[in-house]
Amino acid sequence: MIPKTLHLVLIAFWLICAGCQQNTAVLPAGAHNARATAEFSQQDGQSKPLAGEKKNPDENLDESTVIAYYFHRTIRCVACITVEVNAAAVIENSFQRQIADGRLMWMRVNLDDDGGEEYERQFEVSGSALVIAKAGDGNQLRQKKLTKVWELLSDQQALSEYVENEINEYLNR
Repeated sequence: MIPKTLHLVLIAFWLICAGCQQNTAVLPAGAHNARATAEFSQQDGQSKPLAGEKKNPDENLDESTVIAYYFHRTIRCVACITVEVNAAAVIENSFQRQIADGRLMWMRVNLDDDGGEEYERQFEVSGSALVIAKAGDGNQLRQKKLTKVWELLSDQQALSEYVENEINEYLNR
């Protein structure tokens, strides 16, 4: 029989991990992401907002609009937070002009909020995911889940380059 305290700890651990349904890599010892910790301090559980961040995409998006979606649950692990913070930093630092001219949008979507089920169906996500989509005439034309972000967690430079390259690929199509 499991002691009551251990049982409660196991339940708490399960609840914390339940929001993260990706096959996430474990950061090696000492690979703590200081930027993720520093920027992830808002009360709403998200990293700092970007200047061009949207809550909902406009209904009539231009054909050339690329949307970088970060889907997540309310409860997230360090790996999920690291992916969000790094993707937001890449977008903010490398794509200021594209955000300003409306060719790129950044959207964080909590799948546990109202309307989250629609995003889950549309993008076939169930937990934390970074998705790049190219929009046109109000419809999603194509999309790509950036699944490699989970493999690159312990290499911030490679993670940033991967996200930047994938966004550039969509912007240049």
